[in-house]
Amino acid sequence: MLRTGVAKDYETVDGVLEVRHAYVEVADTGLGMDEDTCRRCLEPFFTTKGERGTGLGLAMVYGVMQRNSGAVDIESSLGKGTTMRLRFGVTRNGDAPSDRAVLPTTVPVPMHILVIDDDPLVAQALCDTLERDGHHVTIANGGEAGVDTFRAARNQGDGFDLVLTDLGMPYVDGRRVAKAVKAESPSTPVVLMTGWGRRMVAEKDVPAHVDHVLSKPPDICALRDVLASCSAIES
Repeated sequence: MLRTGVAKDYETVDGVLEVRHAYVEVADTGLGMDEDTCRRCLEPFFTTKGERGTGLGLAMVYGVMQRNSGAVDIESSLGKGTTMRLRFGVTRNGDAPSDRAVLPTTVPVPMHILVIDDDPLVAQALCDTLERDGHHVTIANGGEAGVDTFRAARNQGDGFDLVLTDLGMPYVDGRRVAKAVKAESPSTPVVLMTGWGRRMVAEKDVPAHVDHVLSKPPDICALRDVLASCSAIES
């Protein structure tokens, strides 16, 4: 059984009752999770589904909530189901939170971008975002297809301005894609997307042949900043 709901909590400010948080809650009465699984379920690539799972679904939700000053609360126990609660902060008087990123008023110069990801939904969502900013986007399903697409375009004299690739893909992962791209065209920027993006940058563990690392799913402001820096170098 699955149930959903929306709730709010309040606080009194200057004698006025105001909304402090809004919640979106999804709960089920399924198998539930033990303590270790519940603690790790938001980690990128952690999955209990074996080969059927990527371990990125909840990690992507968590990343989106973090970048929007929200939080994810999870309550679960074996045999009693799971409750997933998304907690959003509500601003006062329509003011934007001070730590909230403001979308830039300009977007990077239009580029021809190759998006490589083995998840069609993620690739298409990214393509739609980029095309709204005026970029021309080609999608390749997985690392092997991505490298083949890049080489074929160069052989036809119609290369890409930038390659945007996922890290965790079977057979040919993002590291191998970056190496192959740089072997063909050392000047082509390679941007790597991964759920471990922030940790990689913080620990200075950016893979060889990669120019930039973005958390997955990428924040639109961070994505635009990276594309702008790459287009500036190209020009």
